[in-house]
Amino acid sequence: MSVMPRLFAGVQRRAVAVAVVLLALAPLAQADSIRGDCRYKGESIRFSDGVVFQEPGYFDKSRSDVVVTLATFAIDKTALAAAQDKSDAVSDQRFAADEGRTLMLRLAGGKVSALGYSGGGMSFSTSGSNVGKLQTRANDASHVDAGFTLDGDPDELQCALDFDLAYATKVAATAAGAAAGGGATGPAAKGKPLPPGGGDAGKVFQANLAAMRKGDFDAMLATVTQAQAEKMRAQKNAPDFAAMLEMMKAFAPKSANVTGGQDFGDRAELVIEALDQSGDKASGTSTLRKEGGQWKVDKTSMKSGL
Repeated sequence: MSVMPRLFAGVQRRAVAVAVVLLALAPLAQADSIRGDCRYKGESIRFSDGVVFQEPGYFDKSRSDVVVTLATFAIDKTALAAAQDKSDAVSDQRFAADEGRTLMLRLAGGKVSALGYSGGGMSFSTSGSNVGKLQTRANDASHVDAGFTLDGDPDELQCALDFDLAYATKVAATAAGAAAGGGATGPAAKGKPLPPGGGDAGKVFQANLAAMRKGDFDAMLATVTQAQAEKMRAQKNAPDFAAMLEMMKAFAPKSANVTGGQDFGDRAELVIEALDQSGDKASGTSTLRKEGGQWKVDKTSMKSGL
């Protein structure tokens, strides 16, 4: 159990719970991304890197648990993939990092069965049948896409996080392929270079972002792919829909510039440099696809706190 009294006491606040489903409403933070933060005694703890791996079960060693690890430092994922005891390897990397901090979530049965936080002169853990609230959008052999919230009093640990992270083994395989002169499945396809601004695809990306900042649902629908639009329409009747739009406005980048990219004909990949609402730098990519001759945003991957 936790070494801090009432660390995880309380009921999930409705407004905070909305945050974890916020980014499912529009395609702005998907593969390999971390958004949100944890707070302790008024201090915001922002995680800039993360990874997923498997370990023997916390309660049943004959089974495997999925472990999501978030860190305030760059994780050496290739080294982690090669380590036999990955939790110890994470601890070693944290000790080597300046003021390094980590949050580890052990997933089992669609819930968080154990949580461990270390760093900043403090270390604690808690376990149970359901720690905090986890909302899983994807959990397959390549990545985990989910949101996690943890309620608490102002002087206790509180978290509102949204992440989409690859497994350490997949990251290592991709890195090995790149070192050999190609991607994990061979040489990368080459498209037509796009100028700063991204051309017509860049204009659609900016229109999508502007709609998010305004909370303009119809304008967002007009700028995303049909598949994404269907997902968004499915959430329109949710009780917290209005609150979700407000949270989306708060999470949308303050500014974003397309620095370049590639046009593959029916698909475009844009390179993005941005500032989040707190003024921290963020970077990532946006994938757009042509539907009916028009560019539409399919997904955008952003990582802040870099």
